[in-house]
Amino acid sequence: MIKFSDVKIVLLETSHPGNIGSVARAMKTMQFSELHVVNPLCEINDISFAMASNAKDILESAKVSKNLNIVLKDCNFVIGTTARQRDIPIEIINPKKLADNISKYQYGKIAILLGNESRGLTNDQLSKCNIGCHIPSNKAYTSLNIASSLQIILYEILMKSNTGMSNINKIDKKNLASHDKVTAFLEHTDKVLKDINFIKDDRPMISRKIQHIFKKADLTEEEINILRGILTAIENHSQ
Repeated sequence: MIKFSDVKIVLLETSHPGNIGSVARAMKTMQFSELHVVNPLCEINDISFAMASNAKDILESAKVSKNLNIVLKDCNFVIGTTARQRDIPIEIINPKKLADNISKYQYGKIAILLGNESRGLTNDQLSKCNIGCHIPSNKAYTSLNIASSLQIILYEILMKSNTGMSNINKIDKKNLASHDKVTAFLEHTDKVLKDINFIKDDRPMISRKIQHIFKKADLTEEEINILRGILTAIENHSQ
């Protein structure tokens, strides 16, 4: 189980206050809360809070410091984000693979480092990391806003955790119609379509194709009842 409280988001030498606010918003939407800002080149100000929207609590609890080593001292695993190749001998993986590894190996306390907007992490900063994370993108233009980058990484971790996620899908696959009810509906459909001469006896393939359409639909019992009501209405009208 991935514990969101074990993940530190660390911004290094961030130069625009709006980006700090946008990072806070990205964190909150993905259920992460611990933000560290190291050697910022700007202040957390009204612009930050405006960009954070309803994630103001993340900014209010953010820890600002000057020493990255102190921030990392209790971390078991450090991840560095990078958009370009480096000379440092460090493995670089994509966010999905990173989320898989975090889930599989249960590293403990984790830090995700995001560098300055214009240059990213320095080689010295990246050398403190156990692994690098690169988001595959247009090879002619790999630059991503730090909040956008973080959102993608945290999304993959959230999806792997499958914990506390929003779900606006109203279709409940648990209420699918039973095999018997689907079979009875398909037989009813076949009978009605033959009665109105839509299906001819010499074209059995049409029946199979129509059955396949309905089988793919994953119909619920309520939907089966509605469709059978339509078939009954057609029968009554045809008499």
